[in-house]
Amino acid sequence: MRGDHSKQALKVEYTTKPVSGWGGLISIGRFFEGLGVRKFLERALPDGRRSNNQVPVIDMALQFIVTVLTGGKRFEHVERVREDSVVKQIMRVRRFGSASSLTRYLGNFLPSQSEHMHVTLSALVFELLGRVASSDVLDLDSTVFQRYGKQEGSTKGYNPVRPGARSHHPLLAMLAKSKVIAHAWLRAGSASPHRGACEFMVELLSRLPKSFQIIAVRADSGFYSRAFMTMLEEHKLPYVIAAKMSQPFVRWCAALSGWQQVSRDVEITEAQYQAPRWPAPRRVIVIRKVIRRVSKDRLFEVVDHTIQAFVTTKTDSPLEVWHFYFGRGDCENRIKELKNDFNADGFCLQSFHGTEAAFHLICFTFNLVAIFKAIALRDPTLTLDTIRSKIFVVGGVAGSSGRQPILRLGLIGRWRQECERLLLRVTSSTRSTAAQLLQLLETEDLHEPSPWRLRHNPMLRLLPN
Repeated sequence: MRGDHSKQALKVEYTTKPVSGWGGLISIGRFFEGLGVRKFLERALPDGRRSNNQVPVIDMALQFIVTVLTGGKRFEHVERVREDSVVKQIMRVRRFGSASSLTRYLGNFLPSQSEHMHVTLSALVFELLGRVASSDVLDLDSTVFQRYGKQEGSTKGYNPVRPGARSHHPLLAMLAKSKVIAHAWLRAGSASPHRGACEFMVELLSRLPKSFQIIAVRADSGFYSRAFMTMLEEHKLPYVIAAKMSQPFVRWCAALSGWQQVSRDVEITEAQYQAPRWPAPRRVIVIRKVIRRVSKDRLFEVVDHTIQAFVTTKTDSPLEVWHFYFGRGDCENRIKELKNDFNADGFCLQSFHGTEAAFHLICFTFNLVAIFKAIALRDPTLTLDTIRSKIFVVGGVAGSSGRQPILRLGLIGRWRQECERLLLRVTSSTRSTAAQLLQLLETEDLHEPSPWRLRHNPMLRLLPN
């Protein structure tokens, strides 16, 4: 009997065929193609380079987006897909650039160019919102991006993870039902949560489609300010905002009557409250929770209370307002996904506006994935990490038949059938909107950006590992 082949060492050989582990990107690649993402990037991104050997800025942007989709955490990781022929074929790109080319390009952005890119790419997202929802609840929140250097705008401020360390402090507006980031600002780390909140909301309202309606606004105590609430009332936007629990306000809440029992340890009531600088009283919903503690050196139970309050213009019952505000907790999951799956806090340059441009590109990618989940995958609860492991990670070989390029995926059985169904849904879902999206590019608001040029001593560098 001859030797058992199963015990022989596995022989290693090499192939020059264009093989990739990211063949599953074909689904979202066709989704981008159907939406005309390249056309919007062409209108959004400035260019003025004169070298004939330059990688097109659209291709660099797509390389950056693919890096985010495949789990890249910093600019250096664009090198992972630079020589991936399968990914380049999926994205209809002839060649990708280096990390230094991308950082040099983004790092020389002007404030107006970063803003123009954000407005143009948001126009595509807002146009697609009608396919997901005609109205939604807007959640406002801010988060902290850790910084480990002295980049522009990275200053000391509120930092719960590393107190006293430098950071950026983005401001985000998220739509609860459609899971889309409607608006985003990158701010210095020392900015307070409500700093610029009024201007932020006015800017968002001016850009939303007229056919889209914001049902209500939810925000935490960081947005509890007279100016912000007055602005929302002037725009006739119902809101529920958590109140800041100062000692005088807590004493006022504790003295209220008419408590309604919600559960064994929770009571709720409402009243009209007027702060010293408020022009008129506002409705306040107050929740009182019982905390029971048993001390070892005592024979009886110690009962204490915690109080939470919300200022609102909604006319629902106090219990309904409280439950409505609870739904805001889902926006924390969106922020976690933005930071953990899309690694929004990992792409940073010395230039603030370069970092801002990268942040806006990541938010744009986040929104496209959210719409992809809703329209093509039909499951908006999926995270990018799940999509990456279940859909994007597929072995693929790029080839051709005559002049027809072919992507051969390593799928069999039901996995092949599910992939085919997904590709059919992508094609059918984008066919009806493609013409409308191309017409959007002809509007007067989406003008050409100012020319890009290399500026003197930009001091660009990659963040250290």
